[in-house]
Amino acid sequence: MPTSKISPYDVIIIGAGINGCCSAYTLHKAGLRVALIDQEGIASGGSGAAGAFISPKISKAGELKEIMTKAHAEALEFYTTNFPHFTLVKPLLHISNSPEEGEKVESFKHETHLKYSNIPHKIQLLVSDEALRMPSIYFDIGAVVDAQGVCTAMAEGIDFYPFKVERLIHTDGVWEIGDLRAKHLVLSIGAYPKLLPIDYVGLRGIWGHRIDIETSTHVPCILHHHVSISPTTKEGIVAIGATHDVHYSPFSGDVYDVEQGRDMLLTKASKSLKLNNINIINDYTGLRSGSNDYLPMLGSLVDADATLQKYPHLRHGERIDPSEYTYYPNLTMINGSGGYGFVLAPYLAKRLKEHIAEEKSINPILSPSRFFPRWAKRQS
Repeated sequence: MPTSKISPYDVIIIGAGINGCCSAYTLHKAGLRVALIDQEGIASGGSGAAGAFISPKISKAGELKEIMTKAHAEALEFYTTNFPHFTLVKPLLHISNSPEEGEKVESFKHETHLKYSNIPHKIQLLVSDEALRMPSIYFDIGAVVDAQGVCTAMAEGIDFYPFKVERLIHTDGVWEIGDLRAKHLVLSIGAYPKLLPIDYVGLRGIWGHRIDIETSTHVPCILHHHVSISPTTKEGIVAIGATHDVHYSPFSGDVYDVEQGRDMLLTKASKSLKLNNINIINDYTGLRSGSNDYLPMLGSLVDADATLQKYPHLRHGERIDPSEYTYYPNLTMINGSGGYGFVLAPYLAKRLKEHIAEEKSINPILSPSRFFPRWAKRQS
């Protein structure tokens, strides 16, 4: 940690998950002075527990699909170019786990420009009969990254401060975080407790659990079915993980049952393929954040009290152009990526850099303020 008590930075980033680390890396490369803060350490939460797959999102046409298509292409180039030692390129087999998802897979095949082909015979021999009966798509190119390794590599050369942020202060055009000072502040704290009164932000916590195992079964591709199964950058180690299927919150007061989580992952993995001689090496758990409308968030945060004071009729459904809201100055949130954090992070970090360093506007569809009007109406 740097020793100076007061450090003048251009940007302070709170949260050292994949969004925070990727943003710090991208802004630092652009020549900005960056400070990164996290009370637990680099990739210590949901990002460290992620499978970190660079996979396309199988969805029908729409705004989310357009964003994810761009993000997937940018992510593949970003990781393979900048962090090849932490990136493993492998084919990707996506098998639908329900009739509804099967429809999305078939629709995706007709619309995608990504190269896909028939499942090779050697992989068909590994996959269960149940899985082979479901609609699927086999991409020639997919990737998985070492979640903790790549986050740590991104943060190299960045001033890192391991402490808990208690409050945010903005005076005379400068954000003050403890002894640190910067013009710009970026919040990338995921689903963990908010540092500002922004209850309107539509986030949902998603608990993730990943296990790394040794197995005598050779897994030649990345497989998404009921859970994700993948070779890793570590020779002989296979990762099994799930996001949406593990429902638990660290804020509930309950203790997460790791053994039960392991059993669930292995049981669901067995529905996809047979893994022999399993030895569990490690468990990784953490809370990820997804948005209520499944679109990621990147943009300014509305000062709710100031905006409602200025426009009290928002409580009664009055429509106000978002440009008229009062926003926290020079503060940007990057959040809500759900299970696609490692796909979206380079895309979002690039737009953040363009916004801060080049003063370009951020696509309003990504703005957290999109949730504000409905919330304001409920305050009547």
